[in-house]
Amino acid sequence: MLNFNIKPVKKDFIDIAWKRLDSLTKPPKSLGRLEEIAARLVAIYENPMPEIKKKAVLVFASDHGVTEEGVSAYPKEVTSQMVFNFLRGGAGINVLARHVGADVLIVDVGVDYEFGQVEGLISKKIVKGAGNIAKVSALSRDDAIKCLEIGIELVKQYHCKGYNLFATGEMGIGNTTPSSAV
Repeated sequence: MLNFNIKPVKKDFIDIAWKRLDSLTKPPKSLGRLEEIAARLVAIYENPMPEIKKKAVLVFASDHGVTEEGVSAYPKEVTSQMVFNFLRGGAGINVLARHVGADVLIVDVGVDYEFGQVEGLISKKIVKGAGNIAKVSALSRDDAIKCLEIGIELVKQYHCKGYNLFATGEMGIGNTTPSSAV
């Protein structure tokens, strides 16, 4: 069973962050969401001056069976093509990640394509494409839990390698439909 060691942030650290942010030479709260994010990071790290060491964007790729319903302008085969593009560094997320010094980690959790041994691809395939949510469940409960556990394990693994800031992303043609359903 899943064991999340997630707890609410401590308000004391939020207060510490805002006190410092409001003391800087700028109008209070003039940086908007950027200051909110900074305060949240102080609280998450429980450190008034957190150090971001290594950054990673974990992009989880899977096909969506709902593409059978014609919900996308693109066929599901584009998912695997985009995975290769990510691995070559040619997608928008690669450009943004390079700009901020983050590594992009591509994880196959359910692409309906056999990649074999591809350098840089983290193969954690649970299914070969999720089910068509117009007709069946996208995943069984057990498979959904396995997907969550993969994410948790990868963060733990990369945290041991010195990463301490993670972002997540996803790739899968037809992805807007299940996202909207959730």
